[in-house]
Amino acid sequence: MIVNLNYDEILSKLKEKGLSEEEIEKKIKEKTDQLSGLVSKEGAAHIIANELGVKIFEDVGEIKIGEVKNGMRNVNLNGKVTMNFGIREFKKENREGRVGNFLIGDETGTIRVVLWDDGHLNVMEKEIKEDVVVRVENGYIRENNGYKEIHLNKDSVFKLNPEGIVIEKVISTPVVTKEKQIKDLKEEDKNVSLKGTVVQIFDPRFFEVCGECGKRANMENGIFKCAAHGQVEPSFSSVVNCILDDGSENIRLVCFRDQVSDLFGINPEELLKLKDTPGDVEPLKDKILGKQIKVGGRAVKNDMFNRIEFIANNLEELNPEMLLKELESDI
Repeated sequence: MIVNLNYDEILSKLKEKGLSEEEIEKKIKEKTDQLSGLVSKEGAAHIIANELGVKIFEDVGEIKIGEVKNGMRNVNLNGKVTMNFGIREFKKENREGRVGNFLIGDETGTIRVVLWDDGHLNVMEKEIKEDVVVRVENGYIRENNGYKEIHLNKDSVFKLNPEGIVIEKVISTPVVTKEKQIKDLKEEDKNVSLKGTVVQIFDPRFFEVCGECGKRANMENGIFKCAAHGQVEPSFSSVVNCILDDGSENIRLVCFRDQVSDLFGINPEELLKLKDTPGDVEPLKDKILGKQIKVGGRAVKNDMFNRIEFIANNLEELNPEMLLKELESDI
């Protein structure tokens, strides 16, 4: 049976190797320093154990997403891409590079896949889009802000649409979010939720995207091109900005695609029609003004205007009765 060991239990297993607690603590500090603080003490202890040949877990092998536990190693699993968070560059003290992540799911749950290897990142950049089936082998599991994550390194296997693997159904796993007031938001806050009233809304804007990966398609010499797929026949996506006020402060809320549909209360096909019938937007905007919503997402810094904005990942209209019950519960 696989269990989730805490830090002290990992130390006990390392001591069985004949090391004193002082020696172990020294190795762990050296490892956290080496990784520039990108790993916890528990994570460093796992790495030390692996380097010394001390098995914290037996090799896990094939597993369903819903069965993963923090700390598992040598994990193999399959899933279908449900969301692509993209690739970003990072720089921290003496370490810099790129990291990419996206969400996959099966009939038992969802998990975030985190890629560090340049070879894997190059494949992700060109090929990862929604509904692609992914197989990963020899990954390790971490938990981060309520998300289960499977991390891959250069020794891990990363395959797209492997033969014989079909994911028919994907079940959604709720993401643990921390509720905040707008006045308390910090730059780079992630997986947080806000409750507030829409006090201003702007017209939706439509823009061309690649039909393959959904990224922005730019016109060059009269044709639309995608950085990953070259010349493409574009489709359209949308973005809406509005102002959300929760009584503590207000903030610009940015909604894309599905969140625009949820905000307007119409399906994606009806939303796309607004591109050609802008006169139909005003009645919809009137219905949204004064609406109370709960929105989950992340805070970002808009350097041009020197302000924090909020990017929506999901949103829902709040029921007044539900709000009253929550307030009574808090009291």
